[in-house]
Amino acid sequence: MLVKDGPTMTMSPFLTLCLGGKKDAVLARQRARRVASLLNFDAHEQICIAAGTFVIASQALVLFGKAKICFQIKNQHLHIFAQEPDSQVSPEEGSVVRLHGGTVEPTARRLAGLFPMVDPKSLFRMTKPLPVRELAAEEVELGWLVKQVEKTACNSVFDEIIKQNQEILALLHELRIFQLKNPQKEEKLPNPHAA
Repeated sequence: MLVKDGPTMTMSPFLTLCLGGKKDAVLARQRARRVASLLNFDAHEQICIAAGTFVIASQALVLFGKAKICFQIKNQHLHIFAQEPDSQVSPEEGSVVRLHGGTVEPTARRLAGLFPMVDPKSLFRMTKPLPVRELAAEEVELGWLVKQVEKTACNSVFDEIIKQNQEILALLHELRIFQLKNPQKEEKLPNPHAA
């Protein structure tokens, strides 16, 4: 039996990652892929979620100097967002994973004030509808499961680069197959540097 209406979990994140530098953004990408896999997203969506998380982490690091990446489920959607490091998420509400230390740049708060239409504590966000699953996990189970996977998983930046390379090769292969099945005249693109 398929459950179409999955969990309507609370507002608290089930996983929070503390970012202090560029290496942490790559590791956040790796963890996002694992979370997407645990939630039964297909391979393409896992790649998209991992890449989107990396963009969110990178932009938050530029703005804040260090940041927190939060993963939560709300209204049958996976939400991934960045917050300033001083935004409080208690460990009881989610699984807090500290990656590395970092320093907050003094201009970060001034820059956050330049975005009046959004909450400066949560500027960057990605939302994906959850896939239909046979058994919907409860929030407590998901948080526990993520903790268990993180305890046993390899967390090397090099491992993440290997996985990214595999994804790129697979996507290029799929693109090539599509191009061979759908031959079209190659249109000559205009040269932007032509006079």
